[in-house]
Amino acid sequence: MKKGIHWEYHDNVEVNCICWAKFTINTTVPWPIKVEICQECHPAFNKDKVIKKVVKWRMEKFLEKQKKIDAIKK
Repeated sequence: MKKGIHWEYHDNVEVNCICWAKFTINTTVPWPIKVEICQECHPAFNKDKVIKKVVKWRMEKFLEKQKKIDAIKK
C-alpha cells in the first residue's frame, strides 16, 4: 500500500443513538458519531423486544404520513 494516501484508522470511537444506546466501533472518523437508529432500537433487529418510546413515536409519525400519501393517490 502507498503511504500517505489512506485515512487514519481510529479504534474505539463511541457511537450514540437517540434511544440512549452507546457502543464503540473502529472507524476512520475520529470523533463520536450520532445516529438516529441502531441495532438496539430498529424493529428489524429486535422483533421480540418492545420498541423504545422515541423510535415508536417516529415510526407512528412515518406511518401517518404514508396513510395520507395513500389517500391522496386514491
